Order: sequence, then structure tokens, then C-alpha cells
Amino acid sequence: MPEYNNIRDIINKLYNSLKDLIKNNGIFSFINLAALNFTIMILIILVTEWINSNMNIFNFSIPMISLRLALSSLFIGIWIGFFKITLNYLDGNKINILNLTSNFDLLPKILVLKLISYFTTLPLFSYIFYKFPYDLQVYGTNIELFISDTSNNIIETYSDKVAWEIFSNYISSSEILLFIFLSLLPIWFSLRFWCAEFLIIDQNLNIRESLFTSYKLTKNIFELLVIGFILIILNLFCMLFGFVFLIVGLTSTYLIILIYYRHLKSFILIRDLNK
Repeated sequence: MPEYNNIRDIINKLYNSLKDLIKNNGIFSFINLAALNFTIMILIILVTEWINSNMNIFNFSIPMISLRLALSSLFIGIWIGFFKITLNYLDGNKINILNLTSNFDLLPKILVLKLISYFTTLPLFSYIFYKFPYDLQVYGTNIELFISDTSNNIIETYSDKVAWEIFSNYISSSEILLFIFLSLLPIWFSLRFWCAEFLIIDQNLNIRESLFTSYKLTKNIFELLVIGFILIILNLFCMLFGFVFLIVGLTSTYLIILIYYRHLKSFILIRDLNK
């Protein structure tokens, strides 16, 4: 029961902190932040759609791979700027759009962190590619499409009794357990090191310091899962009322996550000082 009471206290604190933050900074400042979030999302969607419509971006070739890496780096750099602006908003500072493009010096460290997270998925994807061969001619570098098609094929197979029996003979229960086991590493990494990128953006820590500090901050995984579940439900609810409400929900979610990150950071700091 104490753990559940603690989570309830944290949720109340996050809600009250968000409410006070919007009140103290002014509703128009929050609207500006949401509008900036909306603008970034729309621009990225439009650019991505235009490129997908006018060129084979997923073609397995050096020029297309280079273009994808460049675009991904550009988008990540812009999101770094957005979260820097959001962190400044938490501190009561005015929204400065120039920060969108003034923090690209942090990009190499963020890219290394993302590369490390991708490495944690290698055993899982190696096993998936072994069981379901990847066709470069069909998918190129579009791994998301491959995963989607594979998932849809499994669902369709499940609805066909004969096909499912054949598939069950192909995938044994031990292999399903292996799949679950291999999934644990990327899940664990996400739960323990989600603060690392924020620590780099917020405090300009190096990669080693950000990983070590994030590991210290994220010991209460159950608390994070409960908060994450609530935020997902809230955003799904916002989706029912349209894109504008979704943007407001997402912006509020970003703020709550950063408030929670700051709470964890201050809690660890106080605990270390009391040692």
C-alpha cells in the first residue's frame, strides 16, 4: 500500500505542477509552446510525405541511406531544440524560437545514445530476420514496413485454423520464449536510460555521465510504467477530439515527463546530500 500511495502522491504532484506551470507562465505561453510543437510535427510530416512521394527513400543505396541519415539528424536536432525550449519554459523563461537551431552541438551525443539503444535491439532483430527472411528487393531499408507486414501476416495466419497449425509447427514454444527474452534487453534499456537524452539537453552531460545518472534516477520502474500508462490513455482520449486536442495533449505530456524527470533529479540530489 505505501508504494501505491506514493504513486498517487507523485501523480497529484505532477498534475499540480503542470497546472501551476501553465498558470504562472500564462496560458498564451503554453499555447505558443503547443503551436511550436504543432508546427514542427506538420513540417516533418509534410517533408517526409513529399520525399516518400517523389523518391524511393528506402532504396538500399548509399545516396538514399545518406539522405535518410541526414534527414533523421536534422529532425532530431530540431527536436533537441524543442525540448531545450520546453525545459526553459519549465524554468519560467520566455519561448525563444532561435533555440530550435542553436543546440545542434548536442546532436552527436544524442545520436550516439540512439545508436546504443539500437544495438540493444540487434539480438532481437537478428532472430526475427532469421525466422522471417528479410527481402532487400521488396523492403530496402524500410524495416518498419517489414515488421508491419510480418505482424499482419501472423494475424491473418491466426484467423486460418489450418495455416495456424502449420505456423505453430514452424514456431515452437521455446522459440516464443526466446523472442520474449531477447525483447527484454531493449525494454530494460528504455526504462532505465530514458533520462539520458534529457540530461544531455538539460545539463550538457557527456554520454557516460548521462547514462550513469539516468540509471540512478530510474530505479522505480513500476512508478514510471504507471505514469506512462496514464499518459497514453490521456493522449488516446485527446485523439478522439481531433488533431488540435492531440497536440495539446502531447505538449502537456512532454511537460509532465520533463517535470517528472526534474523531480527524479532533485530527489536523487537531496538523497545524495543526506548521505
